[in-house]
Parts: sequence; C-alpha cells; structure tokens
Amino acid sequence: MANSSTAVDRKFVSDTVWNYGSFAIMAATGVILNFFITWKMGVEALGVFNQIYAIYVVTGQLAAFGIHDSAQKHVAEHADSRDTASQIGQTAFWLGLLFGLAAALLLFSLSGAIGNITDSTQVAQGITIVAPAICLFAANKILMGILNGARRMKCFAVAQSLRMIVILTVCIAVSLMDLPAYLLAAGFTAAEVILLPFVLIVTGAWRWPFGKVQAGSWFQKHLTFGAKALSGGFLAESYIRIDILMLAIFVSDAQVGIYSFAVMFVEGLFQVPVIIRTISNPVLVRLLLEKDKFAIVKFVRKVAPLSLAVYIPIAVVVLLAFPTLENFYPADLILPSRDLLVPLLAGLLIYTAFIPFDFILLQSGLPGRQSFLFTVNVLINILLNLAFIPQFGIMGAAIATAISYTLSAVTLNITVSLWLGFRKGLLLRP
Repeated sequence: MANSSTAVDRKFVSDTVWNYGSFAIMAATGVILNFFITWKMGVEALGVFNQIYAIYVVTGQLAAFGIHDSAQKHVAEHADSRDTASQIGQTAFWLGLLFGLAAALLLFSLSGAIGNITDSTQVAQGITIVAPAICLFAANKILMGILNGARRMKCFAVAQSLRMIVILTVCIAVSLMDLPAYLLAAGFTAAEVILLPFVLIVTGAWRWPFGKVQAGSWFQKHLTFGAKALSGGFLAESYIRIDILMLAIFVSDAQVGIYSFAVMFVEGLFQVPVIIRTISNPVLVRLLLEKDKFAIVKFVRKVAPLSLAVYIPIAVVVLLAFPTLENFYPADLILPSRDLLVPLLAGLLIYTAFIPFDFILLQSGLPGRQSFLFTVNVLINILLNLAFIPQFGIMGAAIATAISYTLSAVTLNITVSLWLGFRKGLLLRP
C-alpha cells in the first residue's frame, strides 16, 4: 500500500464532498417532508408517519440479517480481486432477498398487534402498506453495503438521494390529495421499488452465483458473520429511534408528532458523522488488516475533528433559526419542540466525534463484540427512557436520549481498550 495514504486522502475528500451533497438533499427533503405533513395534515399525522418510519427502518435492519455488514467488510477486504468481490456481492444479495421476504411476511402478520400496542389504527394500516417493501429494503441495504465496501461512494450518494426524493414526492402527493395519514407509508414502498433496479445495475449483484466454486463458502460466511452482526446492526438502527418507539407506547400520536418534529433536526444532524462513518469504514478495514495502531489513531485524529467541524456550525444555525418557525407554525408546536432540541443537540455533541468509528469492532472482524457494544448502548437508552418518560413525558425522552448519546462515546472507548488494545482510547497514542 505504498500510495494508499495519498489515494485515501484524495478519495476520502472527494467521497466526503459527494456524500455531503447527498446529505444536503436528504436533509432538505426530510425538512420539507416533515414541514409539509405538519402544515397540510397536522401534528397527529406527523406522529403517525414517524412511527411507521421508525418501525419500517428497524424491521428492515432485522430483515437484512447483518448480511449488508458482511458484504461491506468482505468486499473492502477483497477489493483487489474483482471475481471474489463479485461473488461476495452476488451471494449476499440473494441471501438478503430471502431473509427480506420472511421479514416482510412477519411484519404484515403483526400489523394488528402493533396497532394495539401503539393504540393507533392508522399505524396498523400503514404497516400493511409498508410490509411488502421490507423485502426490497433488505436487498437494497445489502447492495448499498457492496457499494460502500467497494468505495463507490458517488453511486452510494446518488442512491441515497434517489430514495429520499421518491419518498418526498409520494408523501407530498398523498398530502395534497387529502388522503389518510397511513397512506404516507406508500412513499417507502415506492422508494424501494424504484431504487432496486438502479443499485442492481450498478453492482451487477443480480447475477446467479450458484454453481461457482466458492459460492457455497461465501453463503456460509455471510450467514455466520451476519448472525453475529445482526443484533449489533439491528440495535444500531434502533438506537436513534428508541425514544420514538417508546413514546408511541406512553403518549398520544399528537405528542409523538411534537417530539418527532424536533427529532427531525436531531436525526438530520446525526447523519453528519454517520456519513463520515460510511466513508471511513472501508478505510478502517484496510488499516486494521495492517494492525498499525498508530496509523489508526492518526486517522481518528484527522476524522473526529472533521465530524465536529461540520456538526457544530449546523447545530448552532438550527438552534438560532428554530424560533423563526413560529411565523409559519403554531406556538404550541414550536415552543415545546425548541425546548427539546437543547438537551438533544448537547448530548449528541460528544458522540459526534466518535460515531465515525463506532463500527470499528465490526471492521476488525469482531461482529459479536460489536453486537455486545450496541446491546449495552441500547439497554442504557431503554432504561433511561423508562425512567424519564413516565414522569417527564416527551422532555423525559429528550433528556434520556441525550444522556445515552454521551455514554455511548464512553462505552466505545472502553471496548476498544479491552478488545483492540487501544489502552488510552481512540484519540490517544496506544
């Protein structure tokens, strides 16, 4: 890897620019979507939409069965062998399609029970619409993992943008036609249907892998790796939606709507370091293969400030500009939402420096320990929400989530110290 550091630097910057361009589109469409639903359909409809969205994303992660993580890691490891990388992608795609189908059928059968738990018939009806798309969501997630592992981040950015634009278009159409809120779920289904052909053509993973010499071996590797990574990936996606899911049990759709209006901005800011993590993962795989702790710490020291440098000014702008929304929306929506933003953004600040590396155990070939780390983080988040929501309502969820963000930075550094030999954590020389 004689020229790899130069290549990494140049490509890292280029990939970052492309994916922040995609992020700008995603953030803009997300804001427009939430604003439009609130304005045209009301806060309760926004609550219904975000509950369906949370359930959809969490179930989709379960459907992918950790195979997307296996595809990303192993494609990155074998990037120099085109034939091997192709087989990795093809076997991952067909497995994902199978697991996605099973998850779609399961979610559809549970729609009534979910409606009872959330005390919302609209949520139950939305789940029946979105369930069939879970199969395609799993397939698309795996195909995106292939693009990530191959460091084809321009295609990755375009695919991310395409998904959000389709969701926005369909949901605005539903709003303009004054249709029931549960039909907003059709946006997710349409997005997966339209995205699939694009990522299939770009990756070429649709080709039938059976009969090839190493195909059976890769099926087994994906299943083994995915089984160990499943809970970690599932919990990682659930982690930033635990507050919404738990509020759905304790408070009304309208209260969830107020909370999700504020959380929309927080989730957008959460994507700032997540985008950097996506770009960092294949680089980390190569550095970890070389077992050079000093090079890894050097990489972390470059990337962590970049993550903070993007997050901080955007967070400040959001806080300063938020009160101006009172000119367009009722004060009983904006005032409580603004109060929720302060603890949430403050809690996310510290974690932002470490989110680009919070999959480092997975990239090290330790998916089981990665799952353990996220299990701890999610349990902390759940317990804090259980402690605070019954007494403080939506503000309790904000405080609990903020504390859990900060603690997640701590648990990451403890685990890399214990299992990867970074005795002083990721920022200090080992």
